[in-house]
Amino acid sequence: MRPSTDTLDERLAALSRALADRTPPATVDRAIAAAIARSGRGTAVAAARPFERWLAWPIALAASIALIGVLLRESPPELPAPDGRLAAASTKFLPVVPQAEIARSTDAWVVPARMPRMALAGLGLPVDPALASETIDAELLVRSDGAVLALRFVR
Repeated sequence: MRPSTDTLDERLAALSRALADRTPPATVDRAIAAAIARSGRGTAVAAARPFERWLAWPIALAASIALIGVLLRESPPELPAPDGRLAAASTKFLPVVPQAEIARSTDAWVVPARMPRMALAGLGLPVDPALASETIDAELLVRSDGAVLALRFVR
């Protein structure tokens, strides 16, 4: 059986009144004061803290700038070979989304990828069953949000 909230409130108020005049013995207060004095940390630690706080801000700022620099660093784009091998070794891009959406995208990246040959079958291209377990080199045209816009196979 649960007591009602009124009964519980009355009982807690009576307990509070009964314990209001209770204080710890003086020996407890003296023991606490002696322990603080023995530790010797009272004023020395308080005097050192402003310096520690002052030093923490520049260190935190430098660490934040370094972290942001690492996160925002972009890898250099892959440049074609001087003799034009990259252009000659690639097929045209096959659109995965409507051409109008590709034309609207201003922030697309070409990302190299290895795909299973069975992905060719999903695009309606012929696949030799003997080579189905192998991979094929491809390049994906990817928008900054990760959506694939087009792909091409690199020979």
